[in-house]
Amino acid sequence: FFTKPLMKSVVFFAILFVASGLSASVPLDTQDEGLDLEQSDLVVRLCWSFFYISVLVGGIYVWGLCRNSDAWGDVSKGQEDEEPLDPKLWYIHGKAYDLEKFMSRHPGGYRPLMVSRGRDATELFESYHSLTDVPHEMIKKFAVPSKDMKNYKSMFNWDMSAKSNAFAVEVRQAVREHIKNNKIDTMVPTRVLIYCISITAFTVWMTYKYYWAGHWWANFVVPTLWWISFVQAFHDASHFAFTRNNWHSAFWVYFWPYFSSPTTWDHQHVIGHHIWTNVFKKDPDLNHGMPVFRVHTRFSYRPWFRFQMMWVWFIWVVSTFFLSLIFDWSGLTSGTYHGILPYQRLTPIRTAAHIFGRIVSLFLTTGIPFVLFPFWKALAWSVSFYAIYGFFFMLITQVNHITEDCLEAAVKPDECWAVHQAKTSHGFAHGSWFWWVVSGGLNFQVEHHLFPGINSNHLAGIAPIVQRLCKKHGIPYAYSPTYYEAIVKYLAVVANGAKDNRKIN
Repeated sequence: FFTKPLMKSVVFFAILFVASGLSASVPLDTQDEGLDLEQSDLVVRLCWSFFYISVLVGGIYVWGLCRNSDAWGDVSKGQEDEEPLDPKLWYIHGKAYDLEKFMSRHPGGYRPLMVSRGRDATELFESYHSLTDVPHEMIKKFAVPSKDMKNYKSMFNWDMSAKSNAFAVEVRQAVREHIKNNKIDTMVPTRVLIYCISITAFTVWMTYKYYWAGHWWANFVVPTLWWISFVQAFHDASHFAFTRNNWHSAFWVYFWPYFSSPTTWDHQHVIGHHIWTNVFKKDPDLNHGMPVFRVHTRFSYRPWFRFQMMWVWFIWVVSTFFLSLIFDWSGLTSGTYHGILPYQRLTPIRTAAHIFGRIVSLFLTTGIPFVLFPFWKALAWSVSFYAIYGFFFMLITQVNHITEDCLEAAVKPDECWAVHQAKTSHGFAHGSWFWWVVSGGLNFQVEHHLFPGINSNHLAGIAPIVQRLCKKHGIPYAYSPTYYEAIVKYLAVVANGAKDNRKIN
């Protein structure tokens, strides 16, 4: 996993982080603690800061793309021993489809089709169309039989008449009836949309009024507000569960560039993690800390793992910086995310837009503070933003799957996909309003993984249905009544990963 491109990206972006600050830093004798620069001088310095960061970030990305131009982003090659696929087609249950002309008319928007093109999209198709059978019939008219996969075999059993899929059939039918009987629109409720718009507008105002004015308390409060305003809207929109309007949905995905580019998030989270949850060498999330930190004991043991309980919190605070820049650069330029998930080949225009987004990300978090404040204060502003954001990201996401029971729920031959998602996901504090706000509804993780296309605000309503059917079919429903219990389970996994288990393996 820790490939040469990734090692180089760590070094490059560390240098870039400091260089961008030094190049844009304002001499100490020209300002005090606030915005004391003349407006014209401030604009000029901001422009120069953006220029320097553009040259540095753009140069690193272009260098990486040119150096690995023969290897990167060819999804059509498939994974490992899989057969090559046509990058212009979509593959579902081994059958090829040409959905090019349907993209603009797709009820779920163009993004789901864009991210699934040129790869096996079976699990994506099934998980996002679990509430209706219409797409299964409609898609037949786009079939291209001559391009069907010759040796298709899914890790999961999708035969809904099979006994092993009884849970999937029942839970889908029960949730369909719940939505129909209660006349629920599975997208974001109007009241929550107003909340998202209001908290986002308030956060933007706080950023301008206090954060960029240099108030130390704002250095902690504003990043927290950005997380709260971001987590629900971005996550739901990235799962095509916020609004059916393409432009509206795209806004909520692209408005937070400092966390992760939507393209990389689609690969790492929507495609990789949600399909292969906790599957070794397939779920990218299991690789995030390697080779300095491991949560899965199937990774080869290294002597320094014995100390990982000491630096687990450091991994937390640097996570967003890695997601936003380092993993992004490595994935785009090497052709695979963490070396296990093929990265989709982007058009020149999309590649340029992608790089521009990374430039804007670093400019907002690093460039502007180094223009406004003395060097050490600007450094504190830049580091703390990534650290606080990363802390919240790991605080919420790690307890959702990294527990002993969820990690040990290995995929059995011909296992039902829905059963696998239920066994490898973990919910917490369902009755807590506080954790619902901070997690953006991610505390209903089992329900989210079973129905990723349902907005998080509706998951509490289907939780009793899922729990009842899990009990009926003898499927473990992983849940912790409090966050404290959930984090204890996570830390137990971290402690277990620190043990030398080479002889056991």
